[in-house]
Amino acid sequence: MKKRIKLAVLLSSFLMISNAYSAELPSSANITKAFADSAKRSILGEGGKFPIKTEAGYEVTNIFYNLNNVVFEYSMPTDSQSVSIVDITEGIRLGLNAQFCSKQDVIDVLRAYDIRFLFRFQFNDDRNVPATLSIDEICEEPK
Repeated sequence: MKKRIKLAVLLSSFLMISNAYSAELPSSANITKAFADSAKRSILGEGGKFPIKTEAGYEVTNIFYNLNNVVFEYSMPTDSQSVSIVDITEGIRLGLNAQFCSKQDVIDVLRAYDIRFLFRFQFNDDRNVPATLSIDEICEEPK
């Protein structure tokens, strides 16, 4: 019986120590989820639903997260050959630059957890084109 009590105490001590260390920093997935949820609220407001049409004519069809990526999905009203992904991505980069690059705490979190922004563009010619931006690329000065 004493061996069982010692084993139980040892096991509970181990679990308490493990929880204390794991509770120090939130997991990357939790941080990424928070960024994705914030982006959704920013775009949709409370209770809004996707898709949502933008002034530029395309639709944001979803925002979600996976591991270290906040994923934005877009439906583009044109074929993939008639637009420049570089130009679209630069426009998005400038918008994110205005939101994040003056907030050092946000920059530090995005760097520490290596969180990136992944954009998936679905064109009407059934072509999917991805683009990814890190915080360093977002806050980079134009050349």
